[in-house]
Amino acid sequence: MEEFLYHVDTQNNVLGKIERKKAHKDKILHRAGVVLVFNTKGEICLTKRSPEKGIFGNCFDTACSFHVSYGETFDEAAKRELFEETKLKTELVSLGTFLLDEDPDHMIVATYTTIANDEIILDPTEATNGKYYSIEDADKIINNEKITAWLRDAWKIYKNKQLEN
Repeated sequence: MEEFLYHVDTQNNVLGKIERKKAHKDKILHRAGVVLVFNTKGEICLTKRSPEKGIFGNCFDTACSFHVSYGETFDEAAKRELFEETKLKTELVSLGTFLLDEDPDHMIVATYTTIANDEIILDPTEATNGKYYSIEDADKIINNEKITAWLRDAWKIYKNKQLEN
């Protein structure tokens, strides 16, 4: 079954809809998002992407990364995907969006945070393991390990928001 995404410009204006495979193959800008999951100790859950993932296999990632299907909002996609990928149902806080326009991805990425103490049950097709890390350990991983480009940029948004508060 074909999955359609929003075809957008760099300002996130909708230009139409695009089939997901075509968006990736032809490097067409589309909508995506991530959810940074923290526990009440202030630790962040980082996962290792499944080695079978076509893009960034076996790299560190957020607890949830997703595409926004055509016809849904960023918020709807974030809630749906967070449950599909982690079995969590929590309140999400938006940190904003960023442009990720470098190979292999070309996306407008919405960044969310949430706090959850429930057990995270990962979808094995998405991630092989997940663990909570202190902010200091997460910084080390993000600066020294193989990670997804969207984790790198979402982490910058999160850290900048922390500096503002």
